[in-house]
Amino acid sequence: MDKNFDDWNSKKKKLDISERLAEFHEREIWWCSIGINVGSEQHSQSTDFSRPVLVVKKFTRDMFWGIPLTTKIRRVNFRKSLNLDGIENDFLVLQMRAYDRKRLVRKLTIIPKEDFKTIIDFIKDLI
Repeated sequence: MDKNFDDWNSKKKKLDISERLAEFHEREIWWCSIGINVGSEQHSQSTDFSRPVLVVKKFTRDMFWGIPLTTKIRRVNFRKSLNLDGIENDFLVLQMRAYDRKRLVRKLTIIPKEDFKTIIDFIKDLI
């Protein structure tokens, strides 16, 4: 796959100066501009460089830990599968990282408390 780093850099510069600041909370899944990344790091293949990300931990009004999601299911020890609204998703715990709220595009849903606890317990067990 040919990665378009130049387009992502242009988009990232616009995000950085953006005045749009989304209000977010733990357990929410957002389309998040995670961009084009290096090697095996999770990245986006959409034209706006976004993919679904679960807000795991809100640290400040601007920063949070997030986990990218995928519908490409693989049974490996660093992914956790959950069915959300009838669609099977893998939570890519290996790819959890810090994000700024300027990257948030639009809120998709909020996951049930029981499912969120399952993800948190999975992270704890993995660590």
